[in-house]
Amino acid sequence: MNHRILGLTVRNFRTLTDIKLPLGPLTVMVGPNAAGKSNVLHALEFLGDVARHGIEPALEDRGSFDLLAFRGGRQSVSRITVGVEGIWSEFASSDDPDRYELSISQRRLPGGRESARSLFRQERFVQHPREGIATSVSLASDRLTVTGAPGGDGAQISSPVGRMASALHRAVPLANSEPSAAAMGAVTRHLEQIRVFDPDVRAAREPAPISDEGLKLKDDASNLADFLKALHDVRDQEADGRRVIWEALLRDLRAVVPHIQDIHLVDAPGRVGYIAVELEETGLRGRTRLADASFGTVRLLCLLALFHDPEPPLLTCIEEIDHGIHPHALELLAGRLREASRRAQFLVTTHSPAFVDELEPEEFVVCERGPDGASVIPACTTDEVRERQNAAEGLPIGELWFANTLGGGL
Repeated sequence: MNHRILGLTVRNFRTLTDIKLPLGPLTVMVGPNAAGKSNVLHALEFLGDVARHGIEPALEDRGSFDLLAFRGGRQSVSRITVGVEGIWSEFASSDDPDRYELSISQRRLPGGRESARSLFRQERFVQHPREGIATSVSLASDRLTVTGAPGGDGAQISSPVGRMASALHRAVPLANSEPSAAAMGAVTRHLEQIRVFDPDVRAAREPAPISDEGLKLKDDASNLADFLKALHDVRDQEADGRRVIWEALLRDLRAVVPHIQDIHLVDAPGRVGYIAVELEETGLRGRTRLADASFGTVRLLCLLALFHDPEPPLLTCIEEIDHGIHPHALELLAGRLREASRRAQFLVTTHSPAFVDELEPEEFVVCERGPDGASVIPACTTDEVRERQNAAEGLPIGELWFANTLGGGL
């Protein structure tokens, strides 16, 4: 089954007071600073942390409910909601998707001090384990309720759970044989894989320990050298055992940084069990350590490594993908990103019209910030983008956006 997220719904999470964002294989958000683009990424990351660690640890990592809730308006927000719809059960579809939603409320305790407040969660997951039949798992207060369970039409199972337990975090008593449990496990595994890829160029330059974890590029790319070794070692048996992935990565790097002839992976001097990256450059004697390479070169290598990952996580978010990258390299990056989106979903932000020029209308999302402090996302529908592009006789989307024809300007 091709599990995928079809859309994101957020209410009162930072500046996202009420948004519903469709998500395709590739979704690129544009707009001015502080329009809420980063908050979209962080809302998804929050669900991933709930799946990995539970509700309370995910909140604690972000400070508190008050720091996460929308701070506009005259009254404090008492409820945050983040939800996704997608395909995780056997008979779900784009027209009738599965839905998961988590709401966290903060209430004043009766008879307590003004500062005495407590948190409560409500959680609901609707899935389609049988043709024409939807079942649901709901958590409210200290009760778990499964409706439409296999015991018969309209059957309902109820049992006690912890007040802040989450079905995402497998802290609920669902029998493994139940279709609801299988579907809930699928959405949990999907959300656990959500990551925000934000390369730390300083860390990526350094040698990395050789480990089995090298098969996964870390969110900050601090194990870049180890991950490159993993890509280098992959051989394609259908191509006579050639290192097809490594060869493609090298071609891409040479295309946008022509003076780089080769990438060498070597034992790090004086560090047993560590591997380092060295670049062979035209006209220079010896090799250039990655530690001495430019910011843009290192970040570009991080992104290319990410896009050539043969088994990427199911959803990767990238903030300001164009940061530090020469405009002439963005066409190639956009192409590789689209190819990678055939294996997994990508949600990225950019401020580059040159990058946006490479997009299709359904991949493009305009973000704005209203006078009340709330984000407006999307600020322009896909149909409106197509109409305005047609009216402009097919001008690239980036040019239209830069001219403020599509919104999302200053």
